[in-house]
Amino acid sequence: MTGRELAIVTGASRGIGRAIALRFAKENYNVMIFGRDREALKNVQTEIKNFGVESEFFSGDAADEKFVSQSVSRIIEKYGKADHLVNNAGIGIFKKLVDSELEDFKKQIDVNLYGVYNFTRAVAGKMIERRSGSIINIASLAGKNSFVTGTMYSASKHAVLGFTRSLMLELREYNIRVAAICPGSVATEFSSLPGMKPNAEKILSADDVAESVMAILKLPVTALISEIDIRPTNPK
Repeated sequence: MTGRELAIVTGASRGIGRAIALRFAKENYNVMIFGRDREALKNVQTEIKNFGVESEFFSGDAADEKFVSQSVSRIIEKYGKADHLVNNAGIGIFKKLVDSELEDFKKQIDVNLYGVYNFTRAVAGKMIERRSGSIINIASLAGKNSFVTGTMYSASKHAVLGFTRSLMLELREYNIRVAAICPGSVATEFSSLPGMKPNAEKILSADDVAESVMAILKLPVTALISEIDIRPTNPK
């Protein structure tokens, strides 16, 4: 295989994940993409390959430990490594607590938290062996700031921040960089969900988040940005 670095991006069929995957491809990384929508992933794979790099897609549930473990093992077996992981897959169900069901909460914990655990657990051991790698978790300002209808979603993203901060301390001795990116509202299909009504012209773009991923990775390997809050400069 080529000597290119390899990145795994979850939730890559659209929105922020797609933008991050294409940004990696533009920088000459091989890019492995995960998501639920098989046809959308195929389209993103085609876009990635237009940059002349390798790409494969894996359609399945981030909360399915067996699917994640087997898929990542296949990648490492074929390409010899996974240099970077971006845990972007996430869902949001925005309701006041009294209007919610436990199943609404479970769905968000499954993807937003268990998915992060599954992918991180699948790559961390090999990164430790190689004493290199990067794990970037796309959290949210909702994990820090309260808002009406955000009880479930904010709780899941707050958990991601706690996971990321502790993992950073565990892995830094192996030269593995762990970071969280916390965007505000981003102009994607996600922001059009019920309960979310941002003005697309006044919020972040998916490309803004992708650039913040690159900002972390382009630092010298001896330096780490462990957490980024990203907001629009002038939302008025």
